[in-house]
Amino acid sequence: MKNNLQNRIQPGPDGSLFVKAPAKVNIFLHITGRRDDGYHLLESLFSFTKKGDLLRFLPAKTIELSISGPFSEVLSAEKAADNLVMKAAVALAAHTGVQKGATIELEKNLPVASGLGGGSADAAATLIGLNALWETDLTLDQLSSIALSLGADIPACLSSGSQIVRGIGDVRQPIELPWSAGIVIINPLKKVSTPEVFDGFCEFRDRRGLPPFDVAITDLEKVVSDLSLLDVLTSNSLQDSAVQLCPEIMEAERFLRLNTQNELIRMSGSGASVFALYHDKAAAESVARRAKEQAPNWWIMADTIGC
Repeated sequence: MKNNLQNRIQPGPDGSLFVKAPAKVNIFLHITGRRDDGYHLLESLFSFTKKGDLLRFLPAKTIELSISGPFSEVLSAEKAADNLVMKAAVALAAHTGVQKGATIELEKNLPVASGLGGGSADAAATLIGLNALWETDLTLDQLSSIALSLGADIPACLSSGSQIVRGIGDVRQPIELPWSAGIVIINPLKKVSTPEVFDGFCEFRDRRGLPPFDVAITDLEKVVSDLSLLDVLTSNSLQDSAVQLCPEIMEAERFLRLNTQNELIRMSGSGASVFALYHDKAAAESVARRAKEQAPNWWIMADTIGC
């Protein structure tokens, strides 16, 4: 576990540490129930891109956060204490009792509130980076416990490896996917409220006389091993609800379906990002170039996921 954490860290020439925070993609997302405390139960395959946000850590007397990058403006307008990066730093310090500080520089390359787990990935990268910088030497399991107290998706982002995720995000099964794929992600740069999407999920199913929740897949390991099975047997159950709040999601999906030959298309998380999988990165990059020409106001990224 410790080696896996170390592999996420790149030392800088000045004693700083760099940790990438890649985008989290829900290859599928099913809602299988709801707890008494209101948390929904899910069944999902998380996979991660190579690109994403980037965090840099330097020793300091106090904990300070600066934000740069194309999506820094929206975060800079918020209180630093409300940022998940700061919350993760404070939580790690409190858990370990360390009396150290850090200058944390966040390069925000992923759109905010986009269904790509950017904030969760940033928090996970913070725990990894400060665990090394402060030499607190916590294991992955110990960091996961802190991460879960901050958000359900954050423990999965610590490893940035493909995982089958259940429960509220707290039941995780790492899995080696036998396939890899090029991926294009499109975000129309429209925010979607996650609570409103979940409310709409319940209303949507009730209006259509559907069961309130999805039935869990019994042989999930077999399904995730094959892209064609994933396309046929899985979905994102929040997509219909999200489209009602953000019609641009449908526009992005329509573009991908009409303009490309793909392996799988759907929304990630609670939106508004839509992704398509391709047989290799070159195909994904070709699609991304075409999308940027036709929709310059969208955020578009080509990358790879899987093995």
